Amino acid sequence: MEKPWRLWGVIERWLLAIGSWSWSVCRISLLALILTFHLYGGFLLLGLILVSIAGILYKFQDVLLYFPDQPSSSRLYVPVPTGVPHENIFIRTRDGVRLNLILLRYTSENPGPAPTIIYFHGNAGNIGHRIPNALLMLVHLKVNVVLVDYRGYGKSEGEPSEEGLYLDAEAALDHVMTRPDVDKTKVILFGRSLGGAVAVHLASGNPHRVAAIIVENTFLSIPHMASTLFSFLPMRYLPLCCYKNKFLSYRQIVQCRMPSLFVSGLSDQLIPPVMMKQLYELSPARTKRLAVFPDGTHNDTWQCQGYFTALEQFIKELLKSHAQEETVQSTASVTII
Repeated sequence: MEKPWRLWGVIERWLLAIGSWSWSVCRISLLALILTFHLYGGFLLLGLILVSIAGILYKFQDVLLYFPDQPSSSRLYVPVPTGVPHENIFIRTRDGVRLNLILLRYTSENPGPAPTIIYFHGNAGNIGHRIPNALLMLVHLKVNVVLVDYRGYGKSEGEPSEEGLYLDAEAALDHVMTRPDVDKTKVILFGRSLGGAVAVHLASGNPHRVAAIIVENTFLSIPHMASTLFSFLPMRYLPLCCYKNKFLSYRQIVQCRMPSLFVSGLSDQLIPPVMMKQLYELSPARTKRLAVFPDGTHNDTWQCQGYFTALEQFIKELLKSHAQEETVQSTASVTII
């Protein structure tokens, strides 16, 4: 059965290549196609024009979703913390893209390694802009924080895409799991906005490597967001294949059975807070919490009173449960004669 699958893979790649080449030719000659159609008409020319326009709109979706150049210096300057133990790290993804990570290390006199949060940010700026938030996590939650710049962001190479961001997240988790100074049983994923979708996808495929997940002000999917932002009728009925980036968190969250915290700012003007509530309801996790902040906006919920208390309480419950499991396992391993 392996050969037919390989053959279909080759055919699929050829079809994609031919489609991409055809669209490129139509796009380059779009003006000529329009002028020719104006002079001579014809259904074939009209079809080529519509295909070209559809392809341009399809490619343009990346421009609407990813903002690595906002603010304008984001690709040139990545702020780093001062006076705090940290590492500026570069790693490679499975497809060879070089990514930039910053590890903020929590130091304490207490024995035992601290939990580690892998932080996936939103669709603009770079990891340096999240340093103030990450430092407060370090202090209040007593955790290490690994900040990840996606491909095309900050000092990372490449261009952003949905599949690319998934590979970036996987590479970050792989790196954390190979570090001897990290407790691999206490890795927590955190994602805000677009980063929430990245965290959910990573958690859904790595249930045995992720201890817990925290998502904040994120969405059900890009199609859901499109129908919300562009509420005119056709957008609501576009088939899924029309979306280049999908980020189907509402499907992937049902595979995330690890402890989960959903943080929702009710004053979020970009992503409807009801989507956070729906993700919470879809979650099959036995331990799940929904923290709601009435004054929380899309980017600034972390500045609300009680925010870090909610995260701290969730992590304390997680560590307590983890300690109980270790006690049970150690007791079970003892044989009394």
